[in-house]
Amino acid sequence: MGYKLKSKVSIKAVFEKLDIAWKSEKDYLIESISPLNNYLEGSLAFCNKNIEVPNNSILISNQVLDNAQVIFSENPRTHFVQVLAWLNENIGFDLYNEESIIDPTAVIGANVVIESGCYIGKNVVIEPNVVIHKGTIIGDNSRIRSCASIGSDGFGFERIGNDIVRFPHLGRVRIGQNVEVGSCVAIARGTLSDTVIHDQVKIDNLVHIAHNVIIHDGAFVIACAEVSGSVEIGKNAWIAPNASINQKLKIGDNALVGLGAVVTKNVEFDSIVAGNPAKKLVKR
Repeated sequence: MGYKLKSKVSIKAVFEKLDIAWKSEKDYLIESISPLNNYLEGSLAFCNKNIEVPNNSILISNQVLDNAQVIFSENPRTHFVQVLAWLNENIGFDLYNEESIIDPTAVIGANVVIESGCYIGKNVVIEPNVVIHKGTIIGDNSRIRSCASIGSDGFGFERIGNDIVRFPHLGRVRIGQNVEVGSCVAIARGTLSDTVIHDQVKIDNLVHIAHNVIIHDGAFVIACAEVSGSVEIGKNAWIAPNASINQKLKIGDNALVGLGAVVTKNVEFDSIVAGNPAKKLVKR
């Protein structure tokens, strides 16, 4: 997966414009940005962990990597965000600019905004005052209730000195078939990957789904729940009202997260957790 720039650019030149010290002997001309786990040749990515990386990838990193082309940085994520923000503002990305496709069987309510690059499937119902942002995909027979926001940028900011830099969101939201999204729900687009809501998921009113979240088939997320970035919710899980799930956690298949639970650790499949912090009550 890569996010294509409108034109190729020298990374050394971008570092110079941002007043970031250049610690590489070679300049690199890039044409896109990629996540490390789905790397596209010719893209820029970052790595701040000692992990296996794609061969010949171009990385901002604090690691010595024999199989990659490394632009050394003591703060690779911070410098990557700075570069990404500069590219987004000054070069731009060639993404989701095509005309949206809306199946003729879809029912679109009053005052709905559907931006470019979207796909709206068969028998989809979008109720009044919904905003569907660029690149969103909504599968057949799904319903988006009034005043929902699908595909806006999530909360991604970096404090760099006295500046606050926005982390541009390049991914999209993918919603499967037979999904229901309640009123006043906010689902953020992914950063360098997609936010994905699989088939048969039901989301109640006033729920927040952050960037890069994956919700698997048949899960229910009930009113006022908050699902933080990069959380993965398993099949047929139940997230009760006012539950709060911390970022990057996994909720197992058939798990039940209780009323108002504050989840700070992964939840096993078939488990019931409740409380603050959430603790396992029983495995069903």
